[in-house]
Amino acid sequence: MNWINRLFGKKQQSATEIGFDELPVWLESISGGLSDDLGRHAYSLYSDIGNALEEIKRSTSLLEEARPEGRFHLKMVKIATSNRDNMVKQVRIFVENITIPETADVKTILGFHERTMQSLNVCLENITKSYRYVKMVFLEESKQVITDVNMLGRYLNQLVEPIKEKKDLIDAVENASKTIQIIRDIHSDIETERSSIKDKEEKIATLENELREKQIALTRLRDSNAWKEYLHYRDELAVLKSNAEKIESEINGLILRLNKPLNRLKQLSESGRYTLAPHVREWLYLCLSDPKSVDPEFFVEFRNIAEGNALNLTSEKHDKVLEQLRIVTSSFDSYQKQYYALVQDIEKKKDEISKMDINKDEANITGRIAVLQDGLAASGRELDISVKHLASLTDDLELKKQELQQIIYTIDSRMRILF
Repeated sequence: MNWINRLFGKKQQSATEIGFDELPVWLESISGGLSDDLGRHAYSLYSDIGNALEEIKRSTSLLEEARPEGRFHLKMVKIATSNRDNMVKQVRIFVENITIPETADVKTILGFHERTMQSLNVCLENITKSYRYVKMVFLEESKQVITDVNMLGRYLNQLVEPIKEKKDLIDAVENASKTIQIIRDIHSDIETERSSIKDKEEKIATLENELREKQIALTRLRDSNAWKEYLHYRDELAVLKSNAEKIESEINGLILRLNKPLNRLKQLSESGRYTLAPHVREWLYLCLSDPKSVDPEFFVEFRNIAEGNALNLTSEKHDKVLEQLRIVTSSFDSYQKQYYALVQDIEKKKDEISKMDINKDEANITGRIAVLQDGLAASGRELDISVKHLASLTDDLELKKQELQQIIYTIDSRMRILF
């Protein structure tokens, strides 16, 4: 098989190409070959490890059953015996917690090696402390236990040696498989984004078509006689409002010259120094707040009050107030009638305009155009985001393709991927 040749360094005679979709099977064949080799090696070591565990059990039992040979101080024997019991306990705990795997895949082997070596190192650390005292009385037996535990450690290291030797290849196969899945995911994301872009473009085209139709409809509407008539009515309304404002300004100008004496009368009334009839008091307040609405008779009443000098004005000011009142009384009624005539004309014109449907049609069309323009702007932004995301995904895809090719080169320097 080609993968065997590659594993053992046989040179390939020519460049080889492989389709992207064929890579998983090709990688599986390499992984399978590695697993077979590593599995055979592991199963043979499992047997050695099992035998080593049995040897540890045997030497531990011999240590436990050993009797002092020779002459030792009683205290030394007690110390050695106590530490021997601790050694035996620690070793048996270690051995009982070891379960040799039934499978021999890389993950299982590495996991078993890591767990067992951790336990072995802890065991050695614990029993080495006791060994210093035990060996003084039970030298050979305790030494054999240490030797057997160390032998197990050598078997465990031998178990992972082939994996370490082929680590680069194992990692390459694993990384290649992960990168293949990433590329597939990016492909899926690209297709999803392309579909999204197509939907957004169709939505934009629909909005643009409707917008053109509405703009054409608006142009036709504004070119129609009905619209021109509406504009004429609107201009007439503007003229009427302008005239009404001018008349109101004239009225306000008339009353402004009486502002001080009017406020003087208000102060006298509110302080109780001068009593006004209720209707006259109401006219006074209205004259100060809304002059155009006051009854013209108020100015007759006000003239009578001013003539009686109830305002306590100087002779000069008194004459000026009476003169201004003469002007107001001679022109206010005319101004007020003109103003309210204009107000009636304004309301009539508003009523005529309100009965015209074309302005409502124009408002509906312009409103819809605004909505369409906002929708187009939002859809355009969304499309721009999607296009940029697609470009980013495409760049990521190319980078991952290059990354995958480099990984494959580490497995087989002549293997080229056809994407």
